[in-house]
Amino acid sequence: MRSSKVVTFTMNPAVDLFGETEQIFDDSKSRCRQTALTPGGGGINVARNMRRMGSDTIAVFPAGGPNGDYLTQLLDDDQQAYEAIPIAAHTRQNFAITDNSREVMHHFVFPGPQLTESELRSCRQALLRYRANYIVLSGSLGDGMPQDFYAKITEEANGQGSKVLLDTSGPALSQSLYNGAYLAKLNRKEFASLGYAEDASINELRQQMQDLIDRGAVDVLIVTLNRGGAVLVSNQGDACYISAPQVHIVSHVGAGDSFMSALAHYLHQGESLLTAFRYGVAAAYVTVQCAGNQLEDLAWLQRAFDEVEEQQL
Repeated sequence: MRSSKVVTFTMNPAVDLFGETEQIFDDSKSRCRQTALTPGGGGINVARNMRRMGSDTIAVFPAGGPNGDYLTQLLDDDQQAYEAIPIAAHTRQNFAITDNSREVMHHFVFPGPQLTESELRSCRQALLRYRANYIVLSGSLGDGMPQDFYAKITEEANGQGSKVLLDTSGPALSQSLYNGAYLAKLNRKEFASLGYAEDASINELRQQMQDLIDRGAVDVLIVTLNRGGAVLVSNQGDACYISAPQVHIVSHVGAGDSFMSALAHYLHQGESLLTAFRYGVAAAYVTVQCAGNQLEDLAWLQRAFDEVEEQQL
């Protein structure tokens, strides 16, 4: 029986520490104030955002060591449904510090744990057991991890009739294409890593994306742009560019996850692809103006939906 839940998977979860300091000094102490301590990692962020928007979600991820215990405690406190796969290695912690004197954030991201073959198998089995309508594979794979892990899950999930939404990078991305995923979201640099010019115009980018679609990479391809907005091309003939107003960026942390959250939520609720896409751009536009890694203000999201501009290509 197919589950009505949206299931997300995070190979590399984290406990995310946020803080601020009046100034970051070289070779000296920079005294900081803690502003937040939250669950982190692509799929976990997506699941929490989607639940807040009204979707029934469950976050699947490996967890180990004291940080793994703390991560599950934070999710319990948040009342987020999850399945944590026990691993021997320790879950990582990342931190982001805002330098108030320059109004810039420094985001420090650490490598994740190595998983054994049996732990990887447990993750895959747990994820596929839900037979969800939508499976979101979000976030990086750690160094030394099998880079075809998402590809294998995508093939199996597609065979079960689940729609896979990909949001990853590097070899994990390139090896996951052409395996039956419904949708992939890339930023401009990730798209360029597939062999395309990073400085192409919007119309050139659309043609490059169409090339991948025509060759069967995915059904829907989204490329987000460096300063707001994104382009979508689908195998159903959709080609759309949505731009967002220029704003002061408080934090990039979680913006891409907010994009995927809104996109997946509105697809799950039965909205059209282009409507869900527009909500995704609006969600990222809101999130970069906020501290933390979550999309908290849903009324702002609704206002932002009207502020972004749509152009058919």
